[in-house]
Amino acid sequence: MKLFKQFGIYLIISIILFPMVQADETAVTPDKLHISYLRQYMANNRFFDRLNASGGHSGQPIEAQVKSGRAEARRQYDWVIREYPLYESIPYLAFYSVAFIVGGTAYAYKDAISNYMLHSSAFTRILMSAGIGAGVGLTAATTIPFGMNVYYGIFAPKLAEENLIIAYGAKKKLLDKRTQHYIEDELFYSFWRSPSSEALARLQKILDKALRLPFYSKELVYDEEKIDEVLRDYPSHVADRLKLFAHSELIYQQTDSTIYDSHYPIYFLGAPGTGKTYAAKQLAEAMGTNLAVVTLDGASIDDIVGTPFESADAKAGRILDAIVARTTSSQDVNHHNQILLIDEFDRLFISGNEKSKDVLSFMLKLLDPANRSYYSPYLKTEVRLPDTIILAGNRDIHELSTHDPELEAIASRLDKVVFEGFNTEAKKKIAFEIMIPNKERRYQSAGKLFADFTLPESGLEMISEFIETDDDPGLRSLEKYISQVFERFAHSLGPKSLAPAGKEVDHRNRQSAAEAA
Repeated sequence: MKLFKQFGIYLIISIILFPMVQADETAVTPDKLHISYLRQYMANNRFFDRLNASGGHSGQPIEAQVKSGRAEARRQYDWVIREYPLYESIPYLAFYSVAFIVGGTAYAYKDAISNYMLHSSAFTRILMSAGIGAGVGLTAATTIPFGMNVYYGIFAPKLAEENLIIAYGAKKKLLDKRTQHYIEDELFYSFWRSPSSEALARLQKILDKALRLPFYSKELVYDEEKIDEVLRDYPSHVADRLKLFAHSELIYQQTDSTIYDSHYPIYFLGAPGTGKTYAAKQLAEAMGTNLAVVTLDGASIDDIVGTPFESADAKAGRILDAIVARTTSSQDVNHHNQILLIDEFDRLFISGNEKSKDVLSFMLKLLDPANRSYYSPYLKTEVRLPDTIILAGNRDIHELSTHDPELEAIASRLDKVVFEGFNTEAKKKIAFEIMIPNKERRYQSAGKLFADFTLPESGLEMISEFIETDDDPGLRSLEKYISQVFERFAHSLGPKSLAPAGKEVDHRNRQSAAEAA
């Protein structure tokens, strides 16, 4: 019955709807119909279960595991898009076998059949002729769908989600079972059974986050020389404390994680611009890992943990966004042992609104060493936090928590590093060795007009005089003033209207190409 149904559909598509295909790009075409059936086949046969039976590569390095997973996903995908038309061809082959046997038998006894028809009544001859004609016609007509199955078995059409299938297959075994179930049953199989542009967009966005989750622990290093270099402008007691922190964190990450230990975060205390975020960033780079930054200012619980994709204001959440921020695509392999910086943490202690109280309650549970993960409604799975967590704020939370036993309990467990700011000598060193050279390189990249631009002596003197009178312990007022000085001298150098840097680069490229030609 299925044979005749498919034959009828292909016949209608090929003959009746052919003019519509020429006039309307959205019309149902044989390719689209085949892709629809192929997706149904992949969903009904749970395509991704094939990857479970392909064996594991858990003993290999993470990059090798991903490479092996991608190769296996590609192999299974290339096979299934050809397996389906082969599977659909089986009924036709069975039909042709019967037709061949019947036709061969009739041919062998053609003389007897002819003699029988000569001596039969006219009505019998008509019936037999009609039967033979119908059989031959039906056999010939079924060559259309059979031929199309053969065609698609050789020239398989490309699925819009092909790259997503391969990308997920590459990392499937690195994801936990709950995440696998969500991605396969609620995303892929649901999309294959009811395709739509909205379902495909959802699949793309979810996979973009899920496949950038951390999958392994990277081997970190303790580069004492580099740490000394990046912390040289901090007061000696701050630099020594930060070096001790970095070294102890590296040791902790090599210990047995199954042994419970009260590993609490450290608190960076200091006014804005005193180098808290910069210190955290430099420590992460010196240790060979990433810095994930989460800002709590004005955040609600939904802002922090995210919301379900089905909701109107679906969001992945600030924590998840921070953890995957240093990856550029789902092809990258992320690692667990990053450094998580939670900025503006002190604001949760001084804000009296319910939104901040909810976030504070959540954060207090999250900072417990025994509970370093949270449920992401966006991905419908548990997301693990980095082991190394730095809290930062402008106020002393030890003082802010004195009237709340619960807050005092958490604050008392946090070791703090006080960033008192930079003295005049340190500011000059940072300004003339880091800030000004960086600014000059940025302006020099703007094109021919600024190719040799450097800040004149008068500008350097202006900055030096500003530092002498600046009472800001941090660097933000200095950064702002340096930008103003550069703007003033750059404005006096060139015309009021400048081409964007990209156009200047394009012009240089075209000129070089013309000269080469």
